[in-house]
Amino acid sequence: MSEARSTWGLRLLALALAVTAWFVLSVEKREPLSEKVVEATIRYDNFPGLIVVKRVEKVRLGIRGTVSRMRSLNPYIVDVFVELHNPGKGAFDVPLTAENVILPAALEVVSIEPNIIHLELDIEKTDLLPVTARLEGEPAAGAKVRLTEVIPPRVLVRGPAAMLDTIGSLFTTPVDLTGHALDYQEQAAVLPPDPLVNIVQPAVVTVRILMEIPGTDSLSTSKEPAQ
Repeated sequence: MSEARSTWGLRLLALALAVTAWFVLSVEKREPLSEKVVEATIRYDNFPGLIVVKRVEKVRLGIRGTVSRMRSLNPYIVDVFVELHNPGKGAFDVPLTAENVILPAALEVVSIEPNIIHLELDIEKTDLLPVTARLEGEPAAGAKVRLTEVIPPRVLVRGPAAMLDTIGSLFTTPVDLTGHALDYQEQAAVLPPDPLVNIVQPAVVTVRILMEIPGTDSLSTSKEPAQ
């Protein structure tokens, strides 16, 4: 008898849940529709051996849905995903459709602006590039810089091949000469010349400054650089 009551209880609960779900869906279907334009970020696929050098970062999407769903829509969870099958180096015009858009269920895309984006890919390259120390400030006691050494003199970088081929030298963060009259050294970070260029290693180098004071017999008054 108790088992029969338990079975009937489960059946009544399932029926109640089904009726509730039907009621919610039917109410939502009777809701008026609303449209909103949101700005969405474009996410690009990872292209092995290639790097995106020119891209469109955002597009404007026209989205339609019920009033309640549009009211609760968070634009930050709407993305546009772009992928290319077996791409190579070069420029591409990529059409965008609703299939490229990732958004919550029960919402639909009614417009994409622009609906065609321009994309450029270049070969990803690694290279050893020379580093130049950037100096600023005035030494003390009339001293002058006799020699500047960067250790190591070259660092490994990664970036678009066409861009790396045109870079003559990388620069460090500024090394301040103010107040120095003796040889000294300090560490400085290597600055990427462009966001697309990644400093692989080392990201920090040692800059050794050899000083001289005009009119003195010795080129430097210290034998070892100050730390």
